[in-house]
Amino acid sequence: MNEEETFTPAPPPISRPEKNRTPTWTLMGVVVGFMLPICSCAILIAASLGSLSLLGSGSAASGGVGDAVAIVRVEGVISSGSADDFGPGAISGVIIDDLQKAAADPTVKAIVLRVDSPGGTVTGSTQIYEALQEIDKPVVTSMGGVAASGGYQVSLPTDYVFARADSLTGSIGVIMTLFNAEELIDEVGVDVITITSGPNKAIGSMWEEMTPEHRAIFEGLIDESYEMFIQMVSDGRNLPLEDVRVLADGRVYSGRQALAIDLVDELGNMDDAIAKAADLGGIVGEPRIVEYEHIPSLDQILSGAATQLNQSETDKLLGVITEFTTPALEYRYVGPGSQ
Repeated sequence: MNEEETFTPAPPPISRPEKNRTPTWTLMGVVVGFMLPICSCAILIAASLGSLSLLGSGSAASGGVGDAVAIVRVEGVISSGSADDFGPGAISGVIIDDLQKAAADPTVKAIVLRVDSPGGTVTGSTQIYEALQEIDKPVVTSMGGVAASGGYQVSLPTDYVFARADSLTGSIGVIMTLFNAEELIDEVGVDVITITSGPNKAIGSMWEEMTPEHRAIFEGLIDESYEMFIQMVSDGRNLPLEDVRVLADGRVYSGRQALAIDLVDELGNMDDAIAKAADLGGIVGEPRIVEYEHIPSLDQILSGAATQLNQSETDKLLGVITEFTTPALEYRYVGPGSQ
């Protein structure tokens, strides 16, 4: 009988615990979440730089060859600022810089001031008005949907004013908006303590009821600015001052109504204004059109992004409150169509 073979069973398989992948995926999520905004910023900067290289920082010309009509735009709410400022609305320094470029360019024979604005601060509007007084070349105003209050003021030194029949213009006057939250803070139980060096230092504070003295001070400022405004209208439109006083009660006029009372010279659109400017500038044939680009620099882009990232929600809220509660004299129309 053969010797039985010895059988050795195979060892059981070693049980290995399944790897826990959760930490790995979590880490990857954190990395992606961190890198995503950085990549987005990089793409934005690259796109902005690309735009800068494509568009440049000078003027864009189109339409024919030869002598030009420059278009300078006053669009949005007017504010006071420098030529280096960048943001929404019509910044006085930027507009003045455009006007000076057009004045210095020997190929630009005339300027069209395109106004689509409800006005804005007294200072910003008056700065543009004063700059226009220094321009020796013909300037023609073309009013868009709204050219009211400060938006009308800037048309006064120009040589000819076109309005659309449906433009809103006029609104000759001054406005100051003040808020009073005294009852609100009493209701919520907030005690606001203001320490001042004199009785009128906190004038216009939204936390205190306005006194008759404070009201009289503000009314004096408004009256002074109003007298300046109506004198500008009298000078610019060659109208008797007392006649201007009658029509300058703050109301808006349609372009057709404004023509009837000599606040504008003619009804027409942008093409009509360009043709008139070319004629006043002695341009024969179709004029070349020049407009000035306003592209933010890399420093402005990065500065704006940094400001947004560093501002807390509280800071943003306080900024809005400050903007809306700081007293400001405005040549500004605030009615329908002003936004």
